[in-house]
Amino acid sequence: MELVSCKYRLRCELGACGRRAEYTVVPERSGVKSRLHLCGDCLRDIARLAAEALGEDVCRKSDC
Repeated sequence: MELVSCKYRLRCELGACGRRAEYTVVPERSGVKSRLHLCGDCLRDIARLAAEALGEDVCRKSDC
C-alpha cells in the first residue's frame, strides 16, 4: 500500500467531509477505481484510530 499526494481536484471520500483531497491511498495490484482520496484531517483521524486499535502510543509532534 502506498500514500501519495493527490494530483487532481477531488473531494475527500469519507462521509460528508466535503473538503479537498490532499492524499491518495493506492493499494497494491488494484485498479484506479479502488484508490481512496482523503483530506489531511480524515487521514489523521484514520491514523489515530489505527494506532489505538493496534495498541500503539499515539503522540503528535506538537503534543510531545
